[in-house]
Order: sequence, then C-alpha cells, then structure tokens
Amino acid sequence: MLSVKELSIQFGGLKAVDGVSFDVNPGEIFTIIGPNGAGKTTVFNLLSRIYEPTAGEMSFNGTSLLDIPAHGIAGIGIARTFQNIELFDHATVLQNLLVGRTCHGKTSFVEDLFFLPHVKQAERKHRRAVEETIDFLELAPYRDQMVANLPYGVRKIVEIGRALATQPDLLLLDEPASGLSSEETSDLAFWVSDIRKILGITVLMVEHDMSLVRRVSDRVLAMSEGRSLAMGTVEEVTSDEKVISAYLGAAS
Repeated sequence: MLSVKELSIQFGGLKAVDGVSFDVNPGEIFTIIGPNGAGKTTVFNLLSRIYEPTAGEMSFNGTSLLDIPAHGIAGIGIARTFQNIELFDHATVLQNLLVGRTCHGKTSFVEDLFFLPHVKQAERKHRRAVEETIDFLELAPYRDQMVANLPYGVRKIVEIGRALATQPDLLLLDEPASGLSSEETSDLAFWVSDIRKILGITVLMVEHDMSLVRRVSDRVLAMSEGRSLAMGTVEEVTSDEKVISAYLGAAS
C-alpha cells in the first residue's frame, strides 16, 4: 500500500532523515520506534507533504506522493494525527469530526449558499459518517461538549475520530499514547486493533510506549539519527544490538 524508498531530508547541514526505506502492506499495523530526535515524526511530515524531501520516493497505492500537495493527501485516503493535539478547542466534538469530512466535499460555494437539495443530501451523508465514528469510539457522551472542556485522554480519541471521519485507507498515528495513563493506553490498544480489524484500515504508527507497540504491531522499524537501524517483528527489533545501543546511548 505504502512504499518509501531511500527517503531523505536535510535542514542546512542536518540530515533529519537519511535514506530510509520501508513498505507498509494492506491491513498491517506498522510502527516506527526510536529515541527522541530519530526522525520519526519527520517521516510523517514527509508522507503528509508538509515537508519536501531532499531525495527519495514515496508512493501510495501506486501513486507518487511527490505529485500530491499537502491539501490533497486526505483526499487520496491518508489521514493523520499529531503529537500535539490539533483540534478546534472552542468547537464541539461533533463539529471537530465534521471538519474531517471536508475532503469529501463536492459542492460549490454558490450551491452551499443556497443550500440546494443535493447539498442537503451531502450534509446528511457527512453527518451519518461522523455519527458512525462517534459510536465506534464511544464518544456519544461528549458529542456536544466543547473540546476545551474535555480531559486530555478524550481529546486524543477525538483527534483519532476526526482522522477516521475522512474514511482513510491508511491512518498515520503520531505518538497516540503520549501523555496517556497506563489504563488509557490499554484502551488505546483496543481502539488501534479494532480500527484494523473492524474498519479494515491500515495503520502506520510512531510510538515510544513499548507496551502499546508490543500489543498491536505486526512489524516495527527502529530509527536513530535519521537512519534505519532494524526492521522486523517487535521481538526481532528490540533484541537487535544496534537498537539496544541507540536506546541506551552506548557506543556501537
């Protein structure tokens, strides 16, 4: 589904990502791990087209991502969350999720202005999709609450919900367990598994919490200083000497 070949980006003299390659297969939960500054989120920003790569190839379902602008990524079936929650604090949960439907908007400004019948039909379709996401993530108790008034853990789930509302084929989760309690992380593991099992969505995740990584990941890529260290199952990668060295800060 996703193919990344020799991906690199340089900021001045710093190589933030240096020749990274990996593939993500349909129906897979693939996780990128590594210490802080390894370049994990930079890879996400490249895939999201926020950054322009210095070198390398990225393709999604056979289409080069280099030909897709940042605002077109959601429209081709890729959605993402962020390390720092990026929601509209003074809008409700329902309104935030409806934002995720904008990539499916097919009506014009004039049609929207006069709220023509097919606009009403489209609005009903968007609303049904959002309500299904609310039900799936058990957000019904919060649907009409302002995001600013919600606990941190619930806001994390709302952001996942907004990404799911785009009805993606590939979901990019950037450190979804960051700031969560052990109980909330355990709940998150079920959500991630169900997103794959029930919704049929492929997941690419960046994560530090190894308990979550172990519970949900099919394959893992370990990075350090912008480069790939090891790739394989969780057990294979976490037992690799180069990976252990990178995490402990010891000399290779």
